[in-house]
Amino acid sequence: MTSIANIKAFAAVLGGLGSPQTGSIAVALSRLDGVRVWTSSLRLDQFRADVNLAVRLFPAEKVVLVGHSFGAQRVLDSCSNLVNFNIRVDYLSLLDPVAFEPFWSRTLNYPTENAAPKVCDIFRAANSFPVFPAAIVGGPDPVVVAGTGHNSLCHNPSVIASIVNRVVKLTKEGA
Repeated sequence: MTSIANIKAFAAVLGGLGSPQTGSIAVALSRLDGVRVWTSSLRLDQFRADVNLAVRLFPAEKVVLVGHSFGAQRVLDSCSNLVNFNIRVDYLSLLDPVAFEPFWSRTLNYPTENAAPKVCDIFRAANSFPVFPAAIVGGPDPVVVAGTGHNSLCHNPSVIASIVNRVVKLTKEGA
């Protein structure tokens, strides 16, 4: 377990509507030395959690936000909100982002330059039915993960490894 004094990165991991689909990612990140993982205790609507407050309550050298489905919009919006507190997101990972505001919009806007995360990955399920993922206007191109559906995307070993590798690299920067 990471002590408060040794926190190099704070990772907020947020799922969407329904069961917490991001559990595999949260567990993998929690095994990393120096990473404090926060997930919402809200079971059915994690995407409504106050990510901005959580980031401010657990200060760390690096900020990591991971969101799936509706949770992806929440963490995407947090990039723009956190800059008001002089906090810039170091790594943002969006998994099959779905808009909840406006409901089922087909596009979401990437944060402006001063609020944009330093690094961002967008992962798309090969088959997202029955949801309609939103395009991230102004963001990086998504990586389509073969053989995945909307809820299985978060449990895909290559997706988890990509996120973990990004966070490992981030925590070693400046070491």
